[in-house]
Amino acid sequence: MRDVFRSALDAFSTNRRRFLLTVAMLAVGVASLVGIETAVDVLAREVVGSFDKLGAATLLLRPKPDASPISARQAFEFRQACFDPSRHAGLDPASQVSVWSPLQDAAIVRSGSKATDPVVHLMAVDEDYISVEGLKLAAGRNFSVYETQQSAAVAMLGDNVRRRLFGEGDGLGEMVSTGGRRLQVIGALERQGAVFGTGLDDALLIPVSAGLADCRITLRAAPGRLHQAMVEAGSLMSSIRRLPPGSEPDFEIVEADSAVAMLASLRSKLSLVALAIGLVTMLGAAVGLMNSLLVSVKERTREIGTRRALGARAHDIARQFLGEALGIGLLGSVAGVLLGLLLGNLVALSLDGSFSAPWGWISAGTLLAAAVSLASGLLPARRAARLDPIEALHSL
Repeated sequence: MRDVFRSALDAFSTNRRRFLLTVAMLAVGVASLVGIETAVDVLAREVVGSFDKLGAATLLLRPKPDASPISARQAFEFRQACFDPSRHAGLDPASQVSVWSPLQDAAIVRSGSKATDPVVHLMAVDEDYISVEGLKLAAGRNFSVYETQQSAAVAMLGDNVRRRLFGEGDGLGEMVSTGGRRLQVIGALERQGAVFGTGLDDALLIPVSAGLADCRITLRAAPGRLHQAMVEAGSLMSSIRRLPPGSEPDFEIVEADSAVAMLASLRSKLSLVALAIGLVTMLGAAVGLMNSLLVSVKERTREIGTRRALGARAHDIARQFLGEALGIGLLGSVAGVLLGLLLGNLVALSLDGSFSAPWGWISAGTLLAAAVSLASGLLPARRAARLDPIEALHSL
């Protein structure tokens, strides 16, 4: 076996460009498979981790796309009625409810001569938002009930916003401005990490106003009471929005678990796409490898004839060419795995995530590259083994 690989290395050095091109094609196929799966794995961990912070029993109430928005009045009425047994059956006392509103997705925040890029999410939130969303403060304090009721000119900064405006300082007591508002910083959030490029690290939180026309409601149900909370929340919101009995709700209740399920479905589809790209690329590499080895057989007729004359058997010649094909496959798979891990983990780096290596897909990619290489080498190996040694020597 050692002689086979030594001979393969000699063949590689003789036909360097041809074999490097084939190795590159195999590497691209493996890299597309491993890279996409690595990126998807990183995204999945970040999303699931974000939902884990909230807990599995988290519900989001929002209007349907073609329906009228949920006003602040309706949202606050919902929050108050949730725990009022005289108004409603009531949710479990361990449940939590938060009212918030996405005001702007591309705001610019300024402080003195410094300004952020237009990527800040301006959000109005109530005093319960931090606890319901599972957030933590790195410095300062949360909004008080009074500040929420009065829509006070105060703000809490996401980590990226704070760093851009105040560097390593916490910014507490400083003034910031956005969209004509002047706000005093009273708190700074701990770094959260972004999901799909959008996260609270790029957020500016202000107290929610009673006059807002478009609000959302996050409900964190008590453990084991998710289904009951969903039913009661739906009934209560239908009553608040004065929907006729039996009519289709004009709002939707989204579970954190359903979002994770959607992610799992998306992940399986992306895996199929990665596999398809890898197979198509490897098919092209297989054709290229077969042609390279067939040309190699023709170019090395003298070498084959000499080896047969010195006692090499037909299966020794076949094994030599299969070894060369396998060597190309292994080189391509190693290069592809390294390239795929590098590209995929660039996603992890951009999301402040940890290194990821989908070992199952790495193994699958390596085995696939080896199988494709061996299959490509069968015809050239068979042709080389069937060369008549006398005719091969006549070509000397």
